[in-house]
Amino acid sequence: MYFFYLLAAILPAVVLVLYAYKQDQFPEPPRIVFKTFLFGCATVLAINLIIPILDNYNEEFFSGETYYFFDSFIRAAFVEEFFKACVIIFYCTRKTAFDEPMDGVIYGIAASLGFAAYENISYVLYFEKVPSFDIALVRAFTAIPMHALCGVVMGFLISQSIFENKHNYLNLFLSLFIPVGIHGLYNYSFSSLVISYQIAYFLLLVFSIRAYLIFKNLKLRQKQSIIFNKRYYNISLSNFINISVNTIIIFLVFNYLVYLVI
Repeated sequence: MYFFYLLAAILPAVVLVLYAYKQDQFPEPPRIVFKTFLFGCATVLAINLIIPILDNYNEEFFSGETYYFFDSFIRAAFVEEFFKACVIIFYCTRKTAFDEPMDGVIYGIAASLGFAAYENISYVLYFEKVPSFDIALVRAFTAIPMHALCGVVMGFLISQSIFENKHNYLNLFLSLFIPVGIHGLYNYSFSSLVISYQIAYFLLLVFSIRAYLIFKNLKLRQKQSIIFNKRYYNISLSNFINISVNTIIIFLVFNYLVYLVI
């Protein structure tokens, strides 16, 4: 019976990786994609060494909303996204197969969903002391897409930092900052006493639409065999900044409306 719970935990992540891989007009070597997925899983080993230290720090210095904020944005989002980025930067980008912008997206999805698959196993099998298909179903439509979304954003901006001559360091910074923001807001909306959890689904929808458009744009340009030019990169960078600011504004307005209703 445990096999079916394990399958329910892993399958959503695997399906999304395979879907992304099939969309690539110039497919990456399956061996490298598979290893990236496994390295994403392995980041849990490093993360588990750091989490207890941050837990002690959080419990000692913070309480209330600041506790939830630190837990959501630093303990969870920053640490997890940082190690995913390390997999892409220190493993994937050093491969000769990493030779066009779509590659960053594919490897970003693989690394992120590798971690998500392992995390999902722990939630599905152990969160409620007994295995739960309900948790597997909920996370298949929330946490798993959120991690994939962060992978798209991270991989895309890491690609920009490599293939674009300008904004290299800014792109690299944003490749971590924006996923941490998405991930942190998602976590925070479930733990905070101030904001409603509905915001998590709203944010996920907004950013998912943006990530889908980026993915489709990359695929179209692959079909046209056009290497990204500076103008496209600059527009994309601007769009990323705009969507981040706009989403924060929408987040605040939506939260205020929820507060008025409650």
